[in-house]
Amino acid sequence: MAKIAFIDLEIAFIDLEIDGKGRILDIGGVKNGLSFHSARIPEFAGFVSDCGCLCGHNIIGHDIKYLKPFLRKEYVLVDTLYLSPLLFPQKPYHKLLKDDKILTEELNNPLNDSLKAQSLYDDEVMAFKALDKDFQQLYYDLLNEDIHFSGFFKSIEYVPSRKPFFFRKSTADIFRELFKGKICEHSNVESFVRDHKVECAYAAALISTDDRNSITPAWILHNYPSVENVIRGLRAVNCGDARCRYCSQKLNAEYSLKKWFGYDRFRTFGGEPLQENAAKAAIKGESLLAIFPTGGGKSLTFQLPALMAGETVRGLTVVISPLQSLMKDQVENLEKKGISEAVYINGLLSPIERRNALERVESGEASLLYIAPEQLRSKTIEKVLMSRTLVRIVIDEAHCFSAWGQDFRIEYMFIGEFIRHLQECKGLDTPIPVSCFTATAKPKVISDICDYFRDRLGITLKRFTTDVARTNLRYTVLFRASDEDKYQTLRNLLDGTKCPAIVYVTRTKAAEKIAERLGKDGFDAKAFHGQMEINTKVKAQDDFMSGKVRIIVATSAFGMGVDKNDVGLVVHYEISDSLENYIQEAGRAGRDVNSQAECYVLYNDDDLNKHFILLNQTKLTLSEINQVWSAIKKLTAKHDCIHISALEIARKAGWEEIRDVETKVKSAIAALETAGYLRRGMNSPRIFATSIVPRNMDEASEWIERCPDFTEDDKLDARRIIKSLISERSRSRAGTAEAESRVDYLSDMLGIETRKVISIVERMRVAGILAKDDDMTAYLRLGQLRKFKYYIQLEKFLVETVIGECTKFSLKEINEKAIASGIARSSVKDIRTILFFWTIRHYIEKRSVTDDYIQIAAKVSASDLEKQIAVRNSIASFIVYRFKDNNKEEDGEVKVGFSLAGLVGDYNDSALFPEKIDVGMAEEALLFLAKTGILNLEGGFMVLYNKLQIERLKDSKCRYKKDDYHNLDDFYKQRIQQIHIIGKYANMMVSDKNRAMEYVHDYFVLDFKAFIKKYFDSKEAKRIDRNISEKKYEELFGSLTGTQSDIINDSESRFIVVPAGPGSGKTYVLVRKLASLILLEDVKSEQLLMLTFSRAAATEFKKRLKALIGNAAEYVEIKTFHSYSFDILGRKGTVEGSEHIVADAVVEIRSGRVERSRITKSILVIDEAQDLGEQEFALVKELIRCNEDMRVIAVGDDDQNIYEFRGSDSGNMKSLITEYGASVYNMLENFRSSQTVISLANSYVKGISGRLKSDPIVGKRIDPGNIRLVRHSTPDYEQAIVNEIVSGNNPGTICILTATNDDALVISALLNKSGRKARLIQSREGFQLSDLAEFRSFIDAVLEYNCACLDDVMWTEATEAVRRRFSDSGCLDLLENCLAAFNDEYPTRKYITDFENFLLESQLEDFTRSKDSEVVVSTIHKAKGCEYDNVYVSLKGLHNVTDKERRMVYVGMTRAKNNLSVHFDNADIFTDEVSRAVMVGDDSVYGSPEEVLMQLSHRDVVLNMFKGNQNLLQSLHSGTRLELDGDYLSAEIDGCRRKVLKFSASFREKLAKMASKGYSPVEACVRFQVFWRYDDPVDGRADPVRREIMIILPDLTFHKS
Repeated sequence: MAKIAFIDLEIAFIDLEIDGKGRILDIGGVKNGLSFHSARIPEFAGFVSDCGCLCGHNIIGHDIKYLKPFLRKEYVLVDTLYLSPLLFPQKPYHKLLKDDKILTEELNNPLNDSLKAQSLYDDEVMAFKALDKDFQQLYYDLLNEDIHFSGFFKSIEYVPSRKPFFFRKSTADIFRELFKGKICEHSNVESFVRDHKVECAYAAALISTDDRNSITPAWILHNYPSVENVIRGLRAVNCGDARCRYCSQKLNAEYSLKKWFGYDRFRTFGGEPLQENAAKAAIKGESLLAIFPTGGGKSLTFQLPALMAGETVRGLTVVISPLQSLMKDQVENLEKKGISEAVYINGLLSPIERRNALERVESGEASLLYIAPEQLRSKTIEKVLMSRTLVRIVIDEAHCFSAWGQDFRIEYMFIGEFIRHLQECKGLDTPIPVSCFTATAKPKVISDICDYFRDRLGITLKRFTTDVARTNLRYTVLFRASDEDKYQTLRNLLDGTKCPAIVYVTRTKAAEKIAERLGKDGFDAKAFHGQMEINTKVKAQDDFMSGKVRIIVATSAFGMGVDKNDVGLVVHYEISDSLENYIQEAGRAGRDVNSQAECYVLYNDDDLNKHFILLNQTKLTLSEINQVWSAIKKLTAKHDCIHISALEIARKAGWEEIRDVETKVKSAIAALETAGYLRRGMNSPRIFATSIVPRNMDEASEWIERCPDFTEDDKLDARRIIKSLISERSRSRAGTAEAESRVDYLSDMLGIETRKVISIVERMRVAGILAKDDDMTAYLRLGQLRKFKYYIQLEKFLVETVIGECTKFSLKEINEKAIASGIARSSVKDIRTILFFWTIRHYIEKRSVTDDYIQIAAKVSASDLEKQIAVRNSIASFIVYRFKDNNKEEDGEVKVGFSLAGLVGDYNDSALFPEKIDVGMAEEALLFLAKTGILNLEGGFMVLYNKLQIERLKDSKCRYKKDDYHNLDDFYKQRIQQIHIIGKYANMMVSDKNRAMEYVHDYFVLDFKAFIKKYFDSKEAKRIDRNISEKKYEELFGSLTGTQSDIINDSESRFIVVPAGPGSGKTYVLVRKLASLILLEDVKSEQLLMLTFSRAAATEFKKRLKALIGNAAEYVEIKTFHSYSFDILGRKGTVEGSEHIVADAVVEIRSGRVERSRITKSILVIDEAQDLGEQEFALVKELIRCNEDMRVIAVGDDDQNIYEFRGSDSGNMKSLITEYGASVYNMLENFRSSQTVISLANSYVKGISGRLKSDPIVGKRIDPGNIRLVRHSTPDYEQAIVNEIVSGNNPGTICILTATNDDALVISALLNKSGRKARLIQSREGFQLSDLAEFRSFIDAVLEYNCACLDDVMWTEATEAVRRRFSDSGCLDLLENCLAAFNDEYPTRKYITDFENFLLESQLEDFTRSKDSEVVVSTIHKAKGCEYDNVYVSLKGLHNVTDKERRMVYVGMTRAKNNLSVHFDNADIFTDEVSRAVMVGDDSVYGSPEEVLMQLSHRDVVLNMFKGNQNLLQSLHSGTRLELDGDYLSAEIDGCRRKVLKFSASFREKLAKMASKGYSPVEACVRFQVFWRYDDPVDGRADPVRREIMIILPDLTFHKS
């Protein structure tokens, strides 16, 4: 037998302190009761000269290489580091050790560490002596030739067995005898002890322990990765021999099933042993893919092998799952079975819970770790997994790998990269086995999953699947036409059973609404959906699982991992979005295979459209990824690597106010990373242990105790942080691993929130406990310094304006007030920036209500905020000027290295600032400078919120292409097809249930193409690619003509120009194009912008679009050019007085001062594109420049360009073709006019030069209609037109169109005199709509409610009040038409500012409606876009006939639907053949008209007279008769005749001129009551006071005597 003999070889125990350059700073040593502590190397050499052996912790890997040049002789080396895991392999490990480190609470004290090394060595000797003699021999045989261990055997003069070799046991035999029953009897021990001696020794140490939680230390796995292979070879490979005691128990699936779960046998599914086969494959170490039906016992398939491996090889199985609730449920279910070896880590855990979970994994207590995919990017998770033997990676919901799966997730693409990284870091020769699970998968999905692991990791997945269906579920589909029918059916179904039930719906609101209604009807029901607060959600699920609640009404967020045996009814109130999800959700019923369960679908085709809309809202489009890529390119323009939050990227991309914006940005980044455009890292700064100033833990504790800024809890946490840093320093010195001091690691392992770790560390820096390392970098943008004072001024204004009680604000109003207060540079963008800063600093809570409206709740008082801001601005000023003065400028930036603690110290040391600050104040100042764009913070220790590290890999000229998008594109196409496929299933179930069940079976078994070919004919196969149901498609697009369809179907052209002839259905097609973009293409509603030239057109488009697609239309931005420009400028306004507003908007965009979200669009649609002026076209070009992928669709008719006097130029529409290469679609079909009208118009329009359309308009109506062209010999022919109307008998609407306003007035008077009521389309001149008395009265009424948003009751009450007051007013119908139009545009929320803006952007004629008996009289310019059955055109006053006049005449003619009559006196107007053929002459002399109507404006009345008669005017209204009284107009008021108006001098001249022509005024009435504003000088004031009074503007009728 071997003997241990202690010799007189004296041992010195030593330790060194080394600096970063490898220089010896300090030496400690002990020997024979003597000690040494000095940095003098020669003295140390003398101290150990009489010793034969040197011993230390990691002396071979660390100390000796620095000492060897100075030593006088060779020494026997003993390393306690490598011996410790061999001699103390079982928990609790040696008291002086933690992992590979000697525990110490001191820094820079090698003497203390030498003493601990001596104590550890003595204990190791005693532990070795206590070993079985064969075990001693085994260690000697395996380790004696290795330098790390040979010195130990020499130091104790271990004498191995001296028996003759033929009596001596081999090393392999010793190994087998020692571990009989603990390893496989047929394992290749001989090979292991020959080729992996050290690894075998460590494997033996682990196997010798009885504690299953004892594990091989991480540093051993790192330095000797083959240890895992040895242990696996000895204990994880089943030999299959029933006589092998170890394998027949420890690797026996049935034995372990009974041991861990108490089951006698595995569950079968349809008689197939799917669970058993998959579990045994995992036990064998095979990689596999298992398709388990819901309720098929999937979890046990990986839990059982994991628990077995945890016991046999002390291994860890990692389960990656996107379902957080599933993790919690599975861990809790195992705990109920008495199994505590599982933990989960996700974003919902508290810091303490996360720490406990990580500790259990790191210590070996856990064999199963559940994590979410996003956790794979955590350095803490990576480090913890590196410390364990990984036996398997399990991926749940594996269909997420495939674009053909029902839930493709881009973050799953990182899993393979992560596994490969782990394998490389661990130095593994063989891949880590993988298990993939999914409940339902088509052949293509299975193929994609297998290909992924083969291509990424070289793994072949063994497949386990079954096509056996659940037999205890009865499926029924009931067609129900309406929601009410559905609810009544649901209630009946629930009434008919008492078992627990799940009701599935599509939308969160539906879940709450139905649950509430069921509750009112006496049912015990709760809602469940993903948008709920986590506590509410958990309680709802727990109540259902425990039986407190019988019915759960839920979205698809409910059910994953839910295992409730007694669910007997599942009702899909709306059908699922795929057969995969339907089968899973329906499978929540009947988990008890011995009971029958019912599965109902309440179906109609609208269910499918809801899914299509939801898919469109949630999908990540190619355009959106490019928007994020463009933002990142701009952010990395000067620095390829940046640290930035997802929210900042979102704002730069123009995604200010969208749901789940952070998730969406991260998904886009993941897509870009997958395609190789960038690399995403983690911003996790370190605290270097070398920066610890106190010499030991006691001294650090004293310093911490003296810190005035620390609470008692802070002090406790500070001590824990320091202790962890000291411990990590010890590990670094041991050389076995990199010192881990990242903030996230400290946070995770200490259970302290990240922000608190940062705060405490910074305060320790200020207190001098940690050195003030310059660990931060900032770039000071010199070009932005001028904005510093501006932001201070703007913020001060906002404190005074918005801080108070919870209030709703219009950002435009705030901005205009700021500008009015003298902050000329104010913009909505900058206001949002400050409010965003206040929000993240928790000064306010902010919620966006509309694009313009925000709701703010202050969390601090205005005075407290002012004080905070004053201090912060002082610090910010100090920072700016310090950085600027002390650093070198380069490329417009100053790069600065600094520390937060250093800044605080320098500020507090300055005599300029008497008030002392802390780290938090400095942090706020830096954040303010960063948010306002003055500083760019990069890296460093100040992690203010969740930042991402982004490194751009591709050139900034590169664009994310369709090829890069193909995986996501395939996935979304599959989702569309899946919705159609389940729709067909529902219809099949109604007509042929057996055929439907065969259809489902084939869906999961057949190749996708074969399935489609079997069940869909060629037309159907094309339709299932559409993101819309067939019924809805036919409803929207079924009646389109060829050209119209071409326009709708063109999804490729970036630029489209549609020259649309009159009556061609332009609006009809445009609205459907918008619907097509939203429903059939990758366009989100909020990414679509439509610009028009009138509010009426915008309102009409919005109204029609909503009728087609529902509420999705609410998010489409349809505005006038002027309205959109005011939005860009952040101002309210009106067309009048703002001729350059569009040009100003262009300048604002170019300056970069516009919110990115205001101009980030995927689609721009331009209505009436022929009216584009220079300003409007400049805006269009600027939007194109700002959006790389934006598509432009311009529709208009250059032949109808009649607003040249306003600057319109159809040449700009043509430029879209010539400059941008737009595709052109000519809409030449006319659905409006009769054949004769079209024939005349076609002939006439040929005379216009430079036209876009060369082909004639084609009439689609077959009725001929009538036309008359009447050439008069005299210019006064208005009476002729009136006579023709009065004597005619043409049914339908009648309109008279004139070339001039004066002619329209004359004809109106003549019509009224003839007995035909004229409806004159008037314009407002000199006043706003809100100045009209009726409109003002309504505004005053709603303002009395003192709230920003009115409900329907308030709105109705205000309307009724105005109706009562102005019941006899001729303008009341204008107001009511206006309110109806506003209600169409804003059906739900009625904000007062929205109404005010609506009025500002509207024209009076927008709300003029004619009655059937009335004749509409209008100028041609006002009638553009209108149509009438009978049109009479008067071209009086039209003399010079150029293209401009010809276009006006063409517009007038093409308003006619049936009959057209044109009157003129200029023969040059009509020269074409068709016109000549139908022209007739009229030589009658009608003379001057007998009556003339004049409408007086502000210039025609003495305005100052109204100042004194305001009370009188209150008694009047529109339509009140007035009496002529010389130069005055009087009214009968309270029985007295009172003068209410005086004619101005200029109007008296007009009266005289009319008198000279024989006209006398005979009657008058009030046309408008309006408010007029004027400046009133006031004594003692420099500026006049703005005042407002009511005035009246009358109509005056003249009669010719």
